[in-house]
Amino acid sequence: MTLLRTVGCLLLGALVALGAVGVHRSLPPWGLLLAVATTLAVPWRLLLSRWPATATAYVVGWAAVFALVVVGRPEGDYALAGDLAGYSLMAAGFVLVIVGVAAVTGSSGRRS
Repeated sequence: MTLLRTVGCLLLGALVALGAVGVHRSLPPWGLLLAVATTLAVPWRLLLSRWPATATAYVVGWAAVFALVVVGRPEGDYALAGDLAGYSLMAAGFVLVIVGVAAVTGSSGRRS
């Protein structure tokens, strides 16, 4: 059951990252606010749950998809622009990594 929960949170993180990249430029500023709020609210809720270590799986899934998007393609296409919206989403990703580290270090003393 724990493995299933972890894989589910990994996939949830990947889907939220894909959705955040997709909507962060739509309907300014609401798309960006929705992307950042969703990106940060899910792991916050996971940290407050009985299984805080699943927040780390969410962060890994989110960061993996986000890293693929930031790198871009050889043709020069990109999905994340170097403007306020793009940098705000990158800042949310940085905060998310800090949350993931906190989940790892904070849950080491707890039992799931």
